Amino acid sequence: MPIRTLSDLNSAYDEGRWHQQRILKNTSVSHSSQWIDVTFASGQPAYDPRIGVSGKFTPCVATGNDAVWFPSIPESQHRHLVGITARLSQSTYIGPASLVVFDLIGYYPLIDGDSTDEQLFDNSIELPRYKDGETVALVVINHVAPAINAGVAIIKYIDSKDQEKTATVSIANNGVGTVCSGTSSSASSDVGPVTVSLANGTSGIKKILSVQYSVPPGGLHCFYLVRVLTTLVTGDNAVACEKDMYVANATMLPRIFDGAWIGMFERLPPGTARTTTLFGHLTFAWG
Repeated sequence: MPIRTLSDLNSAYDEGRWHQQRILKNTSVSHSSQWIDVTFASGQPAYDPRIGVSGKFTPCVATGNDAVWFPSIPESQHRHLVGITARLSQSTYIGPASLVVFDLIGYYPLIDGDSTDEQLFDNSIELPRYKDGETVALVVINHVAPAINAGVAIIKYIDSKDQEKTATVSIANNGVGTVCSGTSSSASSDVGPVTVSLANGTSGIKKILSVQYSVPPGGLHCFYLVRVLTTLVTGDNAVACEKDMYVANATMLPRIFDGAWIGMFERLPPGTARTTTLFGHLTFAWG
């Protein structure tokens, strides 16, 4: 049964139904006022270049050190994220950073940013988790080859209500390893980790059908489908910040499904571009 009360959580701890997993991501790409995917750095979890067949949905089902590791549990039980601790060391400290913790459900890699043709996506493999698409969000990453300018993408997708919709989305030129999906429908540098300007009424995405760049940004892009689990703001270089999900989430603990691929987006505040190292751990409990 899900953990719903403080008594349930205390029982999980008392009976050993919990696990704490260390994370360490080494020096990353130099950035400022940008969201990066910390996957593109060495450490634990391991580096992942997000490579596959161009435009084909690649499901993410974590095993071993693919992502943040957690132990298997009986099929009748539910696993939850109950806490996160993080310290972000900046090479030049200018201010606290923001983290978005997410489950990467899958991605469409190697999308050609130089083409103005409609690029059809292959959805022969379905979502491994959140199969109805509800609360699933789209994030576009510039990976492998750098973009050369800001662009505009026309994205066709199937939403969680099985309706085909179209969104016109700005694609920022933020560099390799960064989030470039924007909050505008015209070329812009404004981005958010999961704030793509989708069609009105969209509450989740089940699949992406195609993309066509009306303003080609250049480079290669990767389209993520993610489920946000939580957020956290870090302190200064010497302070580890903690978030107790039971307290901060009004007792609603995010469920962590088997095979969940847990990753993080990170944003540094404005200032000199700098690198970071991320230390911390995630705590899970089940019942």
